Amino acid sequence: MVEDAGNGRYAWIILSILFFSQVALSLGAYAWGPLGPFIKKSLSLSNVQFGSITSVLYLMSVVCSIPAGVSVDRWGVKINLFVSMLLMGTAMILAGFMESYIWLLILVVFTGASYGMINPIASKGLTLWFDVKNRATAFGIRQMGVTAGGAIAGILLIYLARLKNWDLAVLVVGLLSVLIGIAGYLFYKEAPVDVIKPAVSKKATPKMTIPKMTILDLLKNRNLIILCLIMALLCLGQSSIASFLVLYLKEHLGLTAILAGSFLTITMICGGCARVFWGIVSDRLFHSKRLPVMKIICLLAAVSALAVFLYGSNLPSSLFVPVVALFGFSYLGFQGIAVVLMVEACGPALAGRATGLGITIAWVGMVLGPVVFGALAEAGYQFAWLFITITSSLSVLLCYTINE
Repeated sequence: MVEDAGNGRYAWIILSILFFSQVALSLGAYAWGPLGPFIKKSLSLSNVQFGSITSVLYLMSVVCSIPAGVSVDRWGVKINLFVSMLLMGTAMILAGFMESYIWLLILVVFTGASYGMINPIASKGLTLWFDVKNRATAFGIRQMGVTAGGAIAGILLIYLARLKNWDLAVLVVGLLSVLIGIAGYLFYKEAPVDVIKPAVSKKATPKMTIPKMTILDLLKNRNLIILCLIMALLCLGQSSIASFLVLYLKEHLGLTAILAGSFLTITMICGGCARVFWGIVSDRLFHSKRLPVMKIICLLAAVSALAVFLYGSNLPSSLFVPVVALFGFSYLGFQGIAVVLMVEACGPALAGRATGLGITIAWVGMVLGPVVFGALAEAGYQFAWLFITITSSLSVLLCYTINE
């Protein structure tokens, strides 16, 4: 029996490469929320126009997820990772020179394409390099890079924007993405053939057999589709919070941009810790069962949104700390467990394709969230939070229709 990749030292180097790549890409994707007050003022945008920036980003992420999954299944992780990082870096560097809303949206299209590639890329890489015992933990650590990027954005980008303007902030993000992309290309290694498949006889071909399944076949997987719907509902809340939390705290509660950004950073840090925490809980406490953890996460999401809807305007800023922490542990902490559920529902050979399909469906919520939340916020932020409360409650109910 061949030693599993999850027991090899280089597997953790692979995880490190994917983690830092995720940090850089997430820094670019989450940059718009913290920079919201500066961009709205500079370009004279409404809430709906501002929400459309992140909606366009997530729309392109959706569009590119399935092609990225097919690409990574066919050509491997390394080259796809490099293309993704270079695309994000170039678009963000150019965005720093844009003074037009329309031209900014065009560049956001390319950042969204880049961000949509990373989930199939990382899921494929980690599935091949880690065994089932350590996989959820590895996925959780990689997903921690999402919130790490958001946490850095909540402090660093606001500081850079106050120091000069928001164009300096996006320029720094672009340069970082290019540098990490080059480093990843130099040090990433594709999983050896004997790691990808079980031990075989000497006469057997060393090629991995990929089942001949189409996207339509994956759509017949009931558990996969229900899980994607749950993710879409949670993603509505995630993208709304990432896009509008700073604006809500600044415009509605009167906090400074720095303090509002600090609350977003708390959310992101808690989300990052949650992704590792939920992975460990699933692997150790629930003996690799993912569904019970998913139910807990959805319940926390509904409770935290309900708290803001009922008491948001009356809560002092200090009491927002536990609320935004719950945001992190739910809306920004569910992805690792959810992606493992998707992968294990379809098998390692189809990991890239299944993840691409899952992200495509789930990120419909990411696309709709900022625009719908922004439109409701024009009438009053309480309507927007009621919307998030209802969608999160539906995710709890859907969890009980999955058979693990």
